Amino acid sequence: MKNKPNIILIIMDVQRASNIHCYGYEKQTTPNIDRIAKEGTIFLKCISPAVWTLPSHASIFTGRYVYSHGVGASYNYKPVEKYTLAEILSAAGYKTVGFCSKGHWWARYGIRDDRGFEEFYGVTFSSESEWIEVGSSKIIGLVKNWIEKHRHEEPFFIFINCLEPHLPYIPPEEYIRRFLGNMSLEEVKELQPNVWKVRMGLEKISKERWEKLRALYDGETACLDNRLNDLFVYLEESNLMDRTLLVITSDHGDEQGEHYPPHIAHQLHLYQPGIHVPLIVRYPDLFPQGEKVNELVQTLDIFPTILDVLSINNVDVWRQNQGISLLQIVNGKRKRLFALSEHQKPLLSFERMLRIDPSYDFRMWNRWVKALIIGDYKYIWSSNGDDELYNLKEDPIEQNNLAHEERDRVNEMKSKLYRILGSLERRDLGDLVQGLEDNVRALEKLGYLRKGGFEKGTIMEGLTP
Repeated sequence: MKNKPNIILIIMDVQRASNIHCYGYEKQTTPNIDRIAKEGTIFLKCISPAVWTLPSHASIFTGRYVYSHGVGASYNYKPVEKYTLAEILSAAGYKTVGFCSKGHWWARYGIRDDRGFEEFYGVTFSSESEWIEVGSSKIIGLVKNWIEKHRHEEPFFIFINCLEPHLPYIPPEEYIRRFLGNMSLEEVKELQPNVWKVRMGLEKISKERWEKLRALYDGETACLDNRLNDLFVYLEESNLMDRTLLVITSDHGDEQGEHYPPHIAHQLHLYQPGIHVPLIVRYPDLFPQGEKVNELVQTLDIFPTILDVLSINNVDVWRQNQGISLLQIVNGKRKRLFALSEHQKPLLSFERMLRIDPSYDFRMWNRWVKALIIGDYKYIWSSNGDDELYNLKEDPIEQNNLAHEERDRVNEMKSKLYRILGSLERRDLGDLVQGLEDNVRALEKLGYLRKGGFEKGTIMEGLTP
């Protein structure tokens, strides 16, 4: 490629697809993202390979499933793959920089300067008030300043993680009024749940409270949409927009009452509210404007897409990849036959629950789950044998488990899952979880912490060029 595009990757943290207007939501939550979608390609069926931040980001930056990079709820540190997206782009001549909230998982354990980013900024906020009223506007301001300073160093790769609309759902007051009505900021703060207490059954959420929380989530989404527009306008006014591959997506979504009790927010499940995420790509040279793609895709497909756009042909890099280029899907050359999402043994969750009640019996949560989507059907494999099957076309929010009445389909999906997993490289990093020392020791005494290793398999046929 003669002129390499700039690349900006925007992660809207915990942004589910279902309340974004261009994904069919009736409320006008995202007019600015909708405009970008009209100028680009929107992928309607994008599935995250994980249901919380760290493994999701690891998949995006390595092009691998959780099964293969090994980072999850039992090993909450950065991936150890030989090649990360930032390293690849740096080697390809890109100036690389990342921005996120300093208290976020990514800033604490993610891929940092030593993994390909020349610069990485963890942004701090002086108070809760600054976070509510300013939030990602501060990050966007730093991004704009950075571009102004480094424009002569094109091409650049910018990673932006915006923490809205993550819990607690507390948007600025104008968005509270717009989506919820007359409620004070203090009343909104009192509505916010303690997700661990909810999971443990120590805190209840009424139907009315769920409705209010969903309205506040809409406010958070709309607020972030407005803040992102500052960047969109800047790119347009600086004549950078059409020279930039702009990718807007999310690491995962949130459960908001669809499977309550006991589920809330993310982790410990793989239902659609947690893994169906937005994915919009704007780059007119290669991605059709106004195109709506109804094929299955996953966020790990961003990795090979960028390799494809830049014509990077390094065999070792492609050998690592397990995704499918979105460009190939848009052009009808490839098709994703399945989507795979996973949640590992939840040691992190056990430790958080023990912080609240050291005597809490967490064994009911001792399961790991894998979700396989093929066509209209979604199969959820559970390590405790409580498998689930849903027809997503007829039952998009998974209220009717068909596992008992469609045993043949369950067995067929299970067999396909086993074949897929058997064809992938598997990395088991063992168990390494942060937390209070007493809790970690308790988990160790009970035999929940293990040492790990690396097990090779064959690369999935058709996933590499």
